[in-house]
Amino acid sequence: MKLVLDTSVIIAFFTEINDGQFLYALTKKDFEIYVTDGVIAEVNKEPALSRLRQAVHDGWIKSKSVEKHIFDNFKNANPMLDYAEVEVLICCSGFKSCNEEYCCVLDEGAGRKIADSLHLSKTGTLGLLKIMNDTKIIDGECMKKLLNRLEQSTFRLRRQQSGY
Repeated sequence: MKLVLDTSVIIAFFTEINDGQFLYALTKKDFEIYVTDGVIAEVNKEPALSRLRQAVHDGWIKSKSVEKHIFDNFKNANPMLDYAEVEVLICCSGFKSCNEEYCCVLDEGAGRKIADSLHLSKTGTLGLLKIMNDTKIIDGECMKKLLNRLEQSTFRLRRQQSGY
């Protein structure tokens, strides 16, 4: 399955949880992890920036570009979305149109709402943790610890509202 991660997810794992190995472990379970150029541009603080660049350089996170005219049309139709969200949704729409198994991984409400309207498969950071738990990358105890780290951080965690 292709997972297209938005900026908040990268920050959650590389900064707040402070361990990208959980994402890396997904690639050993037949998940492909993608970020867009917009996500890379939005990640502008350490340690997430250097960790993301290294993961892309090492090839376990793949970078995907979006054509400008497609971006412009989508952004004009959805002005409430930020640059990276637009690109994530466009990439997932492309995977969907090719009948590929994919999931948009984004946390912001506006992006999730547009994903719903486009009938795109979606989850957020919490849902990604659930996938890790379901695939035995983490166990229940580890999941509790990671949720605790997120709750103690600047990450906006809305466990009750998210439904993962």
